Amino acid sequence: MATLELPSWLTEQERYEPTGARHRVMQKNVLHLASLLERVRLGGGAHKGGSMIDRALSSVSAPVRLLGMFVCVLCVCLAQSPLYLMLMAAIALVLIAVRPVRGLRATFMPALAAAGFALVLALPALLLGASAAIAMFKIALKTFVNVSLVLGVSWTLTWSRMSAALKALHLPDEVIFTFDMALKHIEVLGRTAHDLTESVMLRSVGRAPAGFSRTDSVAGIMGMTFIKAMECSRAMDEAMLCRGFAGAYPAPARSSLSWRDAVYAGVVLLLSALCAAL
Repeated sequence: MATLELPSWLTEQERYEPTGARHRVMQKNVLHLASLLERVRLGGGAHKGGSMIDRALSSVSAPVRLLGMFVCVLCVCLAQSPLYLMLMAAIALVLIAVRPVRGLRATFMPALAAAGFALVLALPALLLGASAAIAMFKIALKTFVNVSLVLGVSWTLTWSRMSAALKALHLPDEVIFTFDMALKHIEVLGRTAHDLTESVMLRSVGRAPAGFSRTDSVAGIMGMTFIKAMECSRAMDEAMLCRGFAGAYPAPARSSLSWRDAVYAGVVLLLSALCAAL
């Protein structure tokens, strides 16, 4: 009986010691995508993992929450008093600090990054003197407060309640449709990008071939995600046509204001009065 010999390439030993650079990047991307997808799947922070303050805020009606957020953001933008800005920053920090670690990362880190970006953009103002430096500090503080307030609302409101609140506030159906479709496709396309990134990470074992570049993997992931987006849009269009969707969102039933809504509105009015007085 004839014996088969192994190919020469199977007999060669290859010693591979991963440097960790590629894998660290891939692992960070996979973990970041997974955390974002988990937040989208949960639909904000109005779940059992939220803090006591978040659960209390989630009981306030969504239109009142959105109006209150808009008023607070407007007050922060118009405020010139450092005392008022520090008060709003303290409130934002307290709301962030009582959240769990997941909520802390989802609200504090983006707000801090946005404030740092605004600070970098305003750095040339330092050449104009001390008054410009104070104005630069105010811009960074306003950015931090506003971003944390907006992210706080998204953390305590589900996407469905937010869409219904936009309809209750008489926004055009086109705006609500764009917002709704974008949120619905985030999870589908994010899951596709997550799976592709994880598959690339699992296959990146051994010595990279000659001429290999990370941009090749990124381009492939982006291309496949784009193809998946086109397929999802066609499927969504056919499904909406079959179900008779005409682009109009039904108006939610009107409900009376609760005592929680009154308390929340009173706090917003108090902050507005302080903005006008200081």
